[in-house]
Amino acid sequence: MAQTKYIFILLTFCATVSQGLWVKWLQNEGILVVDIPLVLLYIFGRSKMKQAPYTIPALVLVIVFFLWSNIGLFFAPNKLYFRQEGIENIRALLIFLSIILFVNNKQDLQYIFVGFAAGLTFQGLIAMHQWLRGPVGLTFLGEHVLGWQAQGTFVHPSVFGMYSALLSILTYRVAVFLRPKYHQFFVFAFFIGVVGLYASFNRATWLAFAISMSIMFVVDLFRGLLFKKRSRKLILIILVVALAGFIRYGNLIIERFSDSKESLMANRSSSRKSLALDAIRIIKAHPVLGVGLNNYREYVNPETAGTKIVHCTYLLVGAELGLPGLALFLAMMAAFFRIGIRGIKSPDPFISNISAALVTAMMAFAIAILPSPDYRILYVKNHIWMIWGLTLVTAKLDYHMKKLRKKKNVVQKRKSLVGLPVKKTASPATNYTPPLPNFGPGSRL
Repeated sequence: MAQTKYIFILLTFCATVSQGLWVKWLQNEGILVVDIPLVLLYIFGRSKMKQAPYTIPALVLVIVFFLWSNIGLFFAPNKLYFRQEGIENIRALLIFLSIILFVNNKQDLQYIFVGFAAGLTFQGLIAMHQWLRGPVGLTFLGEHVLGWQAQGTFVHPSVFGMYSALLSILTYRVAVFLRPKYHQFFVFAFFIGVVGLYASFNRATWLAFAISMSIMFVVDLFRGLLFKKRSRKLILIILVVALAGFIRYGNLIIERFSDSKESLMANRSSSRKSLALDAIRIIKAHPVLGVGLNNYREYVNPETAGTKIVHCTYLLVGAELGLPGLALFLAMMAAFFRIGIRGIKSPDPFISNISAALVTAMMAFAIAILPSPDYRILYVKNHIWMIWGLTLVTAKLDYHMKKLRKKKNVVQKRKSLVGLPVKKTASPATNYTPPLPNFGPGSRL
């Protein structure tokens, strides 16, 4: 339906806003702005395509993971904390389901990315103002700058850094390799997102972005994509701007990492090492069921009670959901990653490039949460579940395109057997590459 394209844009854009209607029994934001387009999508959206059969194991893992997450309802000491994160999990699951159900073609997918670019531009511009001049004054959107690190309207600079890294990766791929109708907008969003990522001064997301992008650069180099006419000019500009930025701000970046070893390995109670050892203690005490969703803070060592969290999502999941929950989390991540890799191999350049963007974003997420607990924050949770949902969408599109192509080949073969004229098509043995779609609002894909 035509109106769903605007709902897709609103869904991905509004996912950056945490404001909403206060609900007393949750003592938190219970109904958020993003819930409005989410509900509208379930009203106006239509499910038209079945999921690809090879994505079923990932869907089963998703169901089992969410069911396992709720086991703590029976023993978690703080039921309020449990309900708060339980509501966030339900929202993330509904967003995930809405994407895999109602995004059914390339045109739907393009509007998702328009919303991503719009949100990244909005948050990036706010972060630039915070970095250069100070707070913007958008308190009604939740802006509350904690210090010298830019954070947009997010709750913490590390969360904003995670968001900027993930969305910058997505907009980069679209701008460089797909050249949508509003190409300049995606290029602008990418550069604003990278500047915002720098302004967050968050080391974990810096490293995650740099490592994942470098890996994909190497992959693209071996695939012969970097120096094609479509991409080489913009990639050269990006490299020149990156070099200029490092010359100007390289000392600050290096200085930001100067105390990393002390922060990680110091013997003080707030160091990453001490927090990790405390998490391992909790996991050993509750290895099967964990301590309950969002109840980690109820079991921390009194010496680290000021922090009340471990700076590692993997250890946090292991402590709250037990070792089976951690195994499900890792298996689920691996399943989505494998589906994304399969999508990169698609003969359709649109699906291949979108899949490459999603795989790179998943790599960045997996790296960033190693020294960060931010998966539990609703902004990060909503966006990674969007990325996982879009991974299944690309698989669905690729599967049905191949199925349709196979059906056409069978029809042509039958015609040739009965002596009917057969329309000549390009031989699969040739190096033919389908033309790139006119990717952008108003285009027909």
